[in-house]
Amino acid sequence: MIPTAQNVKTITDLRERALELLDQVKKSAEPVYVFHRSKPKAVILSIEEFSKLKELIEDLEDSILARKLERSVGKGRYFSLSAIKKRHML
Repeated sequence: MIPTAQNVKTITDLRERALELLDQVKKSAEPVYVFHRSKPKAVILSIEEFSKLKELIEDLEDSILARKLERSVGKGRYFSLSAIKKRHML
């Protein structure tokens, strides 16, 4: 998302109209960028959007782990499923 006039707010806006900003985030499903002295300081996301991002990160981490395991198997190092679970605390 690109910061625009509609989704950029200041610390003062946040302080004075916090509930209004939270409603805006929930309704639009777009993040609100919070600036302080013309510098970005924070991003406010709806809980749904945050959950989606978190799931994407977890999927990416799983993919990276799977590739590492694939490479180690290709080198003649095989592990049992229980050994992998123990090693990665699953």
